[in-house]
Amino acid sequence: MDTEAWRRRCSGWVRAPSAWRGTMLALLGVVSWFAFAPVQFRDGGLPLDKLRHLAAFCVLAWVAVQGWGHGRAAGWRIGTALLAFGVFIELVQAQVPGRHASLADVAADAAGIGLGLLAARAFSLRR
Repeated sequence: MDTEAWRRRCSGWVRAPSAWRGTMLALLGVVSWFAFAPVQFRDGGLPLDKLRHLAAFCVLAWVAVQGWGHGRAAGWRIGTALLAFGVFIELVQAQVPGRHASLADVAADAAGIGLGLLAARAFSLRR
């Protein structure tokens, strides 16, 4: 398959909101599995936990924009929904043995959401 044919084939998937929405559901499942597992990851004293929160929510925000659209209103809806998901994670973690809730995690989630929305504005695949 030549490069142009491959590009045409892939561009259909890249522009399909349903593909991004399916990807978003899969990512939410992966993030939930890691968040609700009773085992915490050992970071060796480094603040990698916050970096993981930031990266996960950055990716979630970017993928959500690809699936549900651009614009200020969509960004607010996506940001609010993802922040509510982050708060929900912390509330559940407070109930999981060996885990604890943290406002710093929610702050890292919010920073990741902001970065993801900015990245989607700058590097959108669906425009």
